[in-house]
Amino acid sequence: EDRAAFERWRDDPQHAAAYANLEDLWAITGDLAQEDPDIAAAVREARRADGRSRWRWPLLATAASVLLVLFFFLSLPPAPGPVSAYATATGEQRTVTLEDGSRVVLDTATQLDVQYGRRERRLVLRQGRADFHVSKDPARPFTVRAGAADVTATGTQFQVRLDGAAGEVTLLEGRVVVASRQMAGEAALSPGERVAVLAGGTLGTVQRLSDADRASAEGWTSGQLVVQAWPVADLVAEVNRYGGTPLRLGDAAVGRMPVSGTFDPKAPEALALALEHVWPVRVEHSAGEIVLYEKK
Repeated sequence: EDRAAFERWRDDPQHAAAYANLEDLWAITGDLAQEDPDIAAAVREARRADGRSRWRWPLLATAASVLLVLFFFLSLPPAPGPVSAYATATGEQRTVTLEDGSRVVLDTATQLDVQYGRRERRLVLRQGRADFHVSKDPARPFTVRAGAADVTATGTQFQVRLDGAAGEVTLLEGRVVVASRQMAGEAALSPGERVAVLAGGTLGTVQRLSDADRASAEGWTSGQLVVQAWPVADLVAEVNRYGGTPLRLGDAAVGRMPVSGTFDPKAPEALALALEHVWPVRVEHSAGEIVLYEKK
């Protein structure tokens, strides 16, 4: 009698569709029951019912309802954790150890937000430059958002720099994938490679680091500016990021002059002295700044 009543109920097309959905849900309970004790209990209770009992179909409906609610909550994305903000002042460098053991070196004038969840480790570089030593955790990808790009790794060492809306990603160890959020395309980097991210989200061509580029990338994390054949104009711009007495080019010729060496970016006076004694550069101190000229 109960079965006949059930069949009459299922003759309604809407009821039939609802029951079909419940059957689909029932089919996946085997896997879910292995993972969740509440689901397992509901399944056992429903299956214990005698097929001839008048309670079988109500029990089935009750178990299915419980499963539906539990499945809904299990399918929800986990709530993200709190956001931790880290920053450095002009001229400051700072090393931060994150909760999973990953280590981040923040360069001068850098802002970084960190938010860890159960399924991912998400960071946002808002400005500046950072070096990431990532602890391995394949179940939680480590993603750094910088401007128009996302950089994703599981365990590796890489650097991200953001100047305004443009930036670049440098990989020293492991593997990362750089994906544009505004344009189609991504770049998978191998150790010793770098890619630029333009302001509009376009990814540049992947470039292989020279020995000098790698030395420069590794040097800044320990407070050293390592350059090879850098134009003085580029050297001045980089040193000025760290504050101190500002350097200024007195003429275009000195800006084109190539310079190689290892310098302290926080000591512009020492750099000016070195330029004056080793290269054909004349130095003048004027109104709180250091002006560089080509020595003739």
